[in-house]
Amino acid sequence: MSELTRLRSMLSTCMAGEGGVALVTGAVACGKTSLLNTFARDVRDSGALFLHASASRAEQLLPLGVVTQLLRTAPLSPDQSRRGARLSAECMADRPDQDSETLEQQHARVIHEFCTLLLELTAQGPVVVGIDDVQYADRLSLQFLSYLTRRLSSEPILLVLNEWAVLEPALDSFRAELLSHSHCRRIRLGPLSPAGVAGLVTEHTKTWPSSPLPAACAAISGGNPLLIRALMEDHATVAGRVSAEVIAGPVVADAFREAVLVCVHRCGPDVLAGAQGLAVLDDAGTPALLARLLDIEPHQADHIVEVLTMAGLLAHGHFRHPAARTAVLDNIAGKDRTRLHRRAAELLYQEGAQATTVAAHLITSNQTDAPWTVPVLREAADQALAEDRVEQAIKLLKLAQRNCADDRQQAAVTTLLAEVEWRLNPSAAARLMPELITAARDGLLENDVTSPIALLLWNGELGHATDALNQLYRTIDPSDARAVTELHILRLWADCSYPVLPHRAPEPPGFPHPDDSLSEAATTDMRLRALTAFTTVLRQDSHAEAVTAAEQVLQSCHLGHAVMDPVIPALLALTYADRLDKAAPWCDALLAEARSRHAPAWQAMLAAVRADIALRQGDPEAAERHARSALGAISDRSWGVALGAPLGILLQAMTSLGRHAEAEELTRAAPPELFQTRWGLLYLYARGRYHLAANRLQAGLSDLTTCGELMTAWDMDLPGFIPWRADAARIHLRLGNVRQARRLAEEQLARPLTTGSRTHGIALRTLAACSELKQRPHLLRKAAEELQEQGDRLELAETLTDLSEAHYALGESDRARMMARRAWHVATECRTDALRQRLSVCLAEEDTEPLIDTAGVTALSDAERRVAALAAKGHTNREIARKLYITVSTVEQHLTRAYRKLDVRSRVDLPVWLQPSGATT
Repeated sequence: MSELTRLRSMLSTCMAGEGGVALVTGAVACGKTSLLNTFARDVRDSGALFLHASASRAEQLLPLGVVTQLLRTAPLSPDQSRRGARLSAECMADRPDQDSETLEQQHARVIHEFCTLLLELTAQGPVVVGIDDVQYADRLSLQFLSYLTRRLSSEPILLVLNEWAVLEPALDSFRAELLSHSHCRRIRLGPLSPAGVAGLVTEHTKTWPSSPLPAACAAISGGNPLLIRALMEDHATVAGRVSAEVIAGPVVADAFREAVLVCVHRCGPDVLAGAQGLAVLDDAGTPALLARLLDIEPHQADHIVEVLTMAGLLAHGHFRHPAARTAVLDNIAGKDRTRLHRRAAELLYQEGAQATTVAAHLITSNQTDAPWTVPVLREAADQALAEDRVEQAIKLLKLAQRNCADDRQQAAVTTLLAEVEWRLNPSAAARLMPELITAARDGLLENDVTSPIALLLWNGELGHATDALNQLYRTIDPSDARAVTELHILRLWADCSYPVLPHRAPEPPGFPHPDDSLSEAATTDMRLRALTAFTTVLRQDSHAEAVTAAEQVLQSCHLGHAVMDPVIPALLALTYADRLDKAAPWCDALLAEARSRHAPAWQAMLAAVRADIALRQGDPEAAERHARSALGAISDRSWGVALGAPLGILLQAMTSLGRHAEAEELTRAAPPELFQTRWGLLYLYARGRYHLAANRLQAGLSDLTTCGELMTAWDMDLPGFIPWRADAARIHLRLGNVRQARRLAEEQLARPLTTGSRTHGIALRTLAACSELKQRPHLLRKAAEELQEQGDRLELAETLTDLSEAHYALGESDRARMMARRAWHVATECRTDALRQRLSVCLAEEDTEPLIDTAGVTALSDAERRVAALAAKGHTNREIARKLYITVSTVEQHLTRAYRKLDVRSRVDLPVWLQPSGATT
């Protein structure tokens, strides 16, 4: 039976002369007033008299205020009106004690006379009394209603009393007396049913009841009509601005948030405080914890949760929608909010809640004065870093830093904060350098003994880093295996990047360190494996094990937040070992990871490595793009002394593209600290090549010679890193020093691991320039073969151009034109206008006849022709194998047969116009 039907049944009983009481209980804004208004129309239609009053919190101290409202709506005679006014005046003159449940004699008489006055109205017919929000009625009015209830069984009077399900202890005795009478009925008004919600939504939005909107509104509002109407208001506001197709679900905006606040405020101060407490506790909120937070009894907390659930705001003890929680949370005054969050943090810590949950309250309250807070904040920061929430980790660490218990704890937190800020913004980490310098000087670094030194080195603070490293040697316990390993890792990294540091801070005699052999189990630390592989590539004559170790590191690691992360040295080991086919895909994957994880420092460093790879692949346009991306990801200051890497690569790219004005600007950008680092070598080499291209021969020779001297002094003079001798030899040729040029070219060819490398091809080209004209074609062909196999298209184009010019000088016009066409094709891919200008002389005389017997071309099988066509365009055997999904061995077999059928000696002689079968020329 519906609520309205039950009221109508009681009205019928009243019309028959038997009174009664209906106590309608429901949550705030659940429709009690609407029910009473609808029922009032039924009462008037039946001919009964309807009297109405509405209690309010503001009038609770007004004696008989509700009764007075009732009489104002009654058709009183003049005599009855005078009696009522006199009784009200008596009560106002002699106010009752609001806390007393016992009536004084004069008040009992007044209540009796008011009841008599109301009963007199039944002479005209049945009377229905409706009172809204009876929970706020004054005490005398409640006593009047109790007095009247006891006399209703034989009188045609029906009382309909609406009350909220709120904490009002004053109502307990009143409610208990009402319900003790047999003619009193309790009607509980619940939330709207799904059908009721659908009807209300349909009425406001004109949508079909079967649409998903009603169900979504029901889930958000809990069936509370006030909240549903607010959702419809928000929906209408947005629907007026956008098409209906764009609105995927209920719109939750200002009207809904205001309705939420109306609900919690109308429920009274106790329920409001409970809602605020639950908003602060969020997912951790339970009635038990709420009771402790507000310092109330557990049963009161249970009732608060029940009331808010009935109001449609909570489900299973938590806010149904985040916007409801936010509305309540934002409505808490600043000091109260701080106090609640601080207390919540303390309670959750005592309950053993997760560090991230506790730390969120500490951040909001901005309080860390308790000794347990710093470890909690550090644990939460570690979790935030694991989830790539770097900004959150920084907030947590900054809060922890402000209230560390002692200097050692302060140093540890500051070190971690600097590492994390470095990942996001290295220049921000630089601001912590003075504190780290002091901590290192005072011997306060314990667990993170090397990270501060790495940060000092990154920022070019070599002097302070030297002092800190010497201090570590004096204070570190040689039996502490972890600390010794960390120190060894630091030395390896410094050896590779800051070669002057080990000389300034030499390792004490007999100081222990792990075995640095790549094959030993001691290298399970990925940083140690990566740095050992990188050192091997730079300083030793065996790369196979280093390449394997670098790949294992890349397969096992993700980007971290430390400066000495293993990823970069592993990538550089592959790059400098001329394994660009492996380095490029790894670098692309890691760049994508860095972008997705919002790690600007890693984006910058990886983009610089990718630019170096592109440059070594002979793609200066891609090298420029990646280098500019590296420089744009973080500021020059954030780069520290590592700025030399992207600057040097960009300078080389601009030089290769013939954009000398832009290159000239880059020659003025290097800080002086740069030239004590590995990155300084890259920059010196790039600047030397620019001076060569700009015909500033002495300046170029000075830079290249200095670069070579430093590489030799630092034991880094291996060909895969920087082939400085080849470019220095070309400058000597320009200066007429042929003997010196030849010596440098031959020295380059004699360096370890040169044979079969990209550097070997470059050196062969240089040696050809130093040789007699008749010897040049042979050397240049070999150089072209090696450069094409290594994938350096720019050097290949240069070599083919030299080869074309050599044939032209020897009077071999056909061969010269064929090489020129190949060089033009590759130079066009590399966007090198200077080369195409050199080639234009030979190509201007080119005829259109093919220089290869077409019968040989038609004799090629489809597979041979596909392989030969790709080889003619400059692709390496590995690239061809990947493109055609065949093995490298199969590629070699197809090429061998193609050479025989085409009557050519090598891929250098393949016609550039050769097309795969089915393609057009």
